[in-house]
Amino acid sequence: MPSPLLYLITPLIDDSRDFAPTLRDALAAAPVSAVQLRLAPADERTLTKRLKEWAEIVQAAGAAAILGIDLEPGSDLDLATVAMRGGADGLHVRDLEQGRALRERLKGERMVGIGNLRSRHDCMEAGEADLDYLMFGEPRVDDSIPARDVALERASWWAQIFETPAVIYAPGMDDIEDAVGTGAEFVALRDAVFGHPDGAARGLVEASESIGKAFAATSGSAAGDPAAR
Repeated sequence: MPSPLLYLITPLIDDSRDFAPTLRDALAAAPVSAVQLRLAPADERTLTKRLKEWAEIVQAAGAAAILGIDLEPGSDLDLATVAMRGGADGLHVRDLEQGRALRERLKGERMVGIGNLRSRHDCMEAGEADLDYLMFGEPRVDDSIPARDVALERASWWAQIFETPAVIYAPGMDDIEDAVGTGAEFVALRDAVFGHPDGAARGLVEASESIGKAFAATSGSAAGDPAAR
């Protein structure tokens, strides 16, 4: 089993360009597999323009640009069109029906990942919908964090049984070891990186090193356990 890859989640991005140097510096500091660009709600034209600009920064660093928007209730925003015209590699949603609809419409042309799954049954339905990954433990819309023991248990259950990749969110640096221990293919980070006291670039380096150490320790333990062979 390879070491988990880094999945970075940005803070909420509006029309300001002040965040661009921070994101570029962070992505230059350590390898990242995917970046979820959390764009503030706006009209379709504005979002498409913003997405193009931010996706270019992410893709220039060799990472996949994932569009993430928390839509207002009753919004008729066409996320598929925004993602395609804005050049995103995929979308992240929190609603199973929305995920199914996007998967059907995009026909595999863009990744569709999902979080905010409230039960094992929802997880299995997401897998049956052929979504590209399931995320566990991500911050809610109000930025509160779901119970860690539930998120870790569910990510471990999913990673051990199902082929669809698991992403486990780590709220802080101290949570990375447990996140790696789930066996999830990706570790997602936001505040641990962008809230790091020494800056996002240093935060990403530290996170990458922590993932590597935790994976080496986990692999070493498994190698020494006859039951794991």
